Amino acid sequence: MAVNTICLEKAEAWTKAWRGQDGTFTDHKDLKAFLIPLEDLKEVTKESGVANVRAYIGIDTSNDNEPHLIIVGVDAEGKDMIYAAAKKGCVDGDGSVNTGLYDFSDPCPTTCDITSPLYGPQK
Repeated sequence: MAVNTICLEKAEAWTKAWRGQDGTFTDHKDLKAFLIPLEDLKEVTKESGVANVRAYIGIDTSNDNEPHLIIVGVDAEGKDMIYAAAKKGCVDGDGSVNTGLYDFSDPCPTTCDITSPLYGPQK
């Protein structure tokens, strides 16, 4: 199983912290993008019943407000496929638990293509 899976409790804390920041989405100017390794994306899409994927943004307040991208498979009815193993008490990323929640945390800045026209004005 994937080492990028996380528990529901952690995903809930991170997304709540993101939503709870003062200001609006446009105030988060430093976060420009996320690099998603292809292997990680393949892991989500190979889950049985996945019709789409959904990405949630979260921040880890215990780690200098580090941004995270939480990816979850979505079924044909549009519902997040969060497995029972994601509930409180699961062990993050140990390879033995499939939660359906994946943490792909390669945020830009730090993994940016600063030559991309999507990055923003060149200084």
